[in-house]
Amino acid sequence: MTSRVTRLSALGAAVLMGLAALGVGPTYAGDQGRPAERRMQVSDKIRVVWHGEQSRPKYQKVADVPGIGQTELICRPNNTILRIRANDRRAETQMWMAKFETKNDRSVVAVKTLRIYTFDTAGDDGTGGTGWQAHEGLNQWNPIEDFSKGSAYGVISQRPGRQNNGGGPLALPATAFKLNWWWERFAYPGSQYCKMTLKLGTDTQRQFGLSWHGDAEASGASSSSTPIPGFGTAQLRCETGRNGTRSVALATDDPNAFMDYEYITEEGAVADHVVHYKNLRQDPFTGMLGPVPLPTNGMMRIWWSVNGVKKAWVLSSYVKGNSTARPELNYCEIAAAPLP
Repeated sequence: MTSRVTRLSALGAAVLMGLAALGVGPTYAGDQGRPAERRMQVSDKIRVVWHGEQSRPKYQKVADVPGIGQTELICRPNNTILRIRANDRRAETQMWMAKFETKNDRSVVAVKTLRIYTFDTAGDDGTGGTGWQAHEGLNQWNPIEDFSKGSAYGVISQRPGRQNNGGGPLALPATAFKLNWWWERFAYPGSQYCKMTLKLGTDTQRQFGLSWHGDAEASGASSSSTPIPGFGTAQLRCETGRNGTRSVALATDDPNAFMDYEYITEEGAVADHVVHYKNLRQDPFTGMLGPVPLPTNGMMRIWWSVNGVKKAWVLSSYVKGNSTARPELNYCEIAAAPLP
């Protein structure tokens, strides 16, 4: 009979071979070394659909988030959430989401930030932190309201934990997602209906980002240039200091290129918290679309139209750069990925 140790060793080898086949290696946030760059294009779609009269409804579905972990979509009569689970709690894992719905007869938006980490800041002793998973609820009330519909989009990313350097340009895959939900008759057991759909997309050739932790690292890692095939070069700048420049731009050789973009920040009426700009043309002198400012703590959607092709990206920006007393606690964490 095969020993339990032998079976476990074989299982571990199989898992590592599977990860290698996908082109994604395990992350080690305690290691200062950057992961080897690997290219991948992955899309996924999960759906939870059930009726109250079903004898065995399926309330949840799970999808992989390459290089980071898993996401779980749950719609139960008493629980409606989107959950993320990280493979490495020592890393700084984030899920940013702009959630759109109707509340009190108003169209509202809320920017939600989920973090999974061991070190909250560079000054943390590592004895606290979060668990391995975090979630965002989709219901407005408890008990859950009888009817709800809404949508969301966002980006999931990971970089080394804040106890380490941020690493500069985005190294691990970033995954963008779109979420839609509809449930009704939740006040009538046996007659309920729920449908949730989650689309995910990971494209390492068209993602871009930048991370630094502490002013010492920022002095040599405050900008990045990332080639985006078919579009140009995405350029990020994130300087420390109260008046530091934080911006995003695209260098392109198409004189007819243009850019639409919008900012989504905080929580409240869509009219007050979503600001949209259209038809920013290429600067003929610099060859750039932009630069345009980054939010300090918020999200953007960016549409770049180059050579007749228009594509949307979702971007998260988490910046603290104004601490002069503890400059090692400043940070910049930006991630952008094309929407599926």
